[in-house]
Amino acid sequence: MSTTPNKPADVERPPRGALRALLPALAGHRLMAARTVAAALVEQGSLVLLVTLAAHTVGVAVIEGRAPGGAVVALLVALVLVRAFATWREMDLSHDLAYRVLAELRVRVFDGLARSAPARVAGRRSGDLAATAMADVEALEFFYAHTTASVVASGTVFGAGTAVLATLDPWLAAAVLPCAALLLLAPVVEGRG
Repeated sequence: MSTTPNKPADVERPPRGALRALLPALAGHRLMAARTVAAALVEQGSLVLLVTLAAHTVGVAVIEGRAPGGAVVALLVALVLVRAFATWREMDLSHDLAYRVLAELRVRVFDGLARSAPARVAGRRSGDLAATAMADVEALEFFYAHTTASVVASGTVFGAGTAVLATLDPWLAAAVLPCAALLLLAPVVEGRG
């Protein structure tokens, strides 16, 4: 007897490139998208700097027995404040961008339904189709608000961090790259389940 749960028969896999097909809706919002990515870069970059400096500070304290100086403590506090502000700003901008895109998509859906009226499309009432389409549009909020800028910023921060590690010691980059490959592979493998 199999212990794996049964896959529902009515669940279809999205076609290849389905996520990529959502990106053109951002074309009319290039400046807002750039601001959102910049905020995400500051947020993620400040986190990397904060964690790196904190780890270095603890390492020095443990190995050399030295307490951090005032400048290091001030820099840690400043990085915490930058991180907090940047996190809020990135969320604010990304949701602003997402709701602008969703508003445009709603207008496109209603325009499409208005052209196909009078009352039924493919045997279904246009009101039912509109309700289904609006629910689908709302489901896209997560993609536009929580994914696009974060993915771009994560790739940029990872690339810059790996380049810095490679200049410090090529073995550090050699250790990071296989781990990154596993992280990239995990959603693909898990998505098949």
